[in-house]
This record gives sequence, C-alpha cells and structure tokens, in this order.
Amino acid sequence: MALLLGVHHELVTSIRSFDRSAINLLRAREYGAWWQRINGNFLLALFAGVITGLLVLRAHFSDYFTRYPIFISSFFFSLVIIAALLLLRKITRWDPIVVAAVIIGAAVSYFFTRSTPLSTPNHLLWVPFAGFLAGSTLAAPGVSASFMLMFIGKYQYILTSFGSLEIDVIILFIAGGILGLALVARWVAALLSSYYNLTVALFAGLIIGSLNKVWPWREVLEYTTVQGKRIPTFDTSVLPWRYLQITGKDPQVIYAILMMALGVFMVVIIEKITARLKTRS
Repeated sequence: MALLLGVHHELVTSIRSFDRSAINLLRAREYGAWWQRINGNFLLALFAGVITGLLVLRAHFSDYFTRYPIFISSFFFSLVIIAALLLLRKITRWDPIVVAAVIIGAAVSYFFTRSTPLSTPNHLLWVPFAGFLAGSTLAAPGVSASFMLMFIGKYQYILTSFGSLEIDVIILFIAGGILGLALVARWVAALLSSYYNLTVALFAGLIIGSLNKVWPWREVLEYTTVQGKRIPTFDTSVLPWRYLQITGKDPQVIYAILMMALGVFMVVIIEKITARLKTRS
C-alpha cells in the first residue's frame, strides 16, 4: 500500500533521518529543527492513519475475511499485481543483473510462501525476534509481517498475547519491531540511493513471488485452535475448479474478477488524485 500510495521512499528516508544529528537537535531542545529533520508531519499523519485503520478494522476485518475470503483476497491480489507493475515501471535502466534481481526476489518470496511454518517454543526470548521480523517488513515491500510471524510459528502466540494484554510480550514485541523498522529502513534507503534499479527490481520480484500467498482459491493443509476457534496456519494455492472439488463451495470466479477490477479502478483513481495534487503543489 505504501508503494501504491507513493509514500514508501519518503517513509524509509524519514525513518533513516533518526540519526545522531537528530538526537543532538533533540538534546539541544531545538524541537522545531528536530521535527523538520525527521519529517515529523509526514510520519505523524502516516502512523495516525495506521492506528486509525487498526482501530476501525480490528473488530470487523477478521470476520469479513472469514465470510468472504475470495472477495477480499481477489481485491488484494489485484493490488499486489499493480504494486509490482508500478515498481517495474520505476526501473530506469534494464540489464541482465536487474532482470536477475527480479527473478531472485520472486523465487525467494515464492519459496517462503510454499514453506511449512517452523515450530518454535512460546518463550519470551523469541518475542523480540518476532517483533524485529515484523517491523523490518514495514520497510521491505513484498514481505508480509503476518506471514513472517506465521513462518516462525509466532503469529497465534503474538495475537493471543495482545488479546489478553500480556504486557511483557507486548513491550518486547514492539521494541523488536521498532528496532527492525529502524535498521531495515536505513538499509533500504541506502540501497535505493546507491543501487536504485537493482533494489527496485529486487522488491518488485519479492512482490511478484508473494502473489502465491494472496491467490483467492486455497486449500488449507494445517489448522490450529486459538481461544476455541479453528484457524488455518498453512495452506496452498489451487485452481478454482480444484477449490470446488475440495470444499464443495462455489469458487465465485465472476465475483473474484469483479473485485480484481475494483482494485485496479481504485489504484487508477488514486494515481490521478496524486498526480493532480502534485500539479497543484
């Protein structure tokens, strides 16, 4: 979404600005200069939107996804495709190395979507690591925080801990997330500055490979039970007619296509609004 809205580069650059100079400005109580250096208005607006979205959707999104998985997955599938195309369009020069970066990124991402989740102990020592992985994905397009938590076997543990307000887990997870976001954002910003085309190609590949995870028709292979609810933990992509054979449910192909079209339409509108705002500014 950061890519689709055109704010990803500004996000990683703003987070990278939390350096020694910013700390010195804060120590000198030059709050105005510090706020301007870290691009405070942008970060405040962005994270306010993130928090608002979490508060508004947290009570309903899970229920909607359970009821209409094909609709929602189809919508996000189209968004992911467009995000990849937008990134590929930003590459200014193509050569064999750039092409290889796209292929490698796609292969790595696809491998993770096909891998069986790891089995790890529910111990506090794993929580900062889980937070680090989740936070780092915020600066790396094509990698899902929830998927990384599922891959290391910590998704349900973290989700349950937040639901039951286990303060020690929450603090360690957030601390790891902040560290992961800060370090990876600086790394990504540096790569974009020095190896722009190569980095963009790698991210585009990661996004392309992740399409396997948002494919609308899925066969669930493993479940887990959390708070009395049976929740899928590992699944695989199947074709619509295979989905019909496995589940006996209507694959809703026409509705899926319409939801994909809606995603494309929304991105086109967003691009036009963004272009108009840039023209006015």
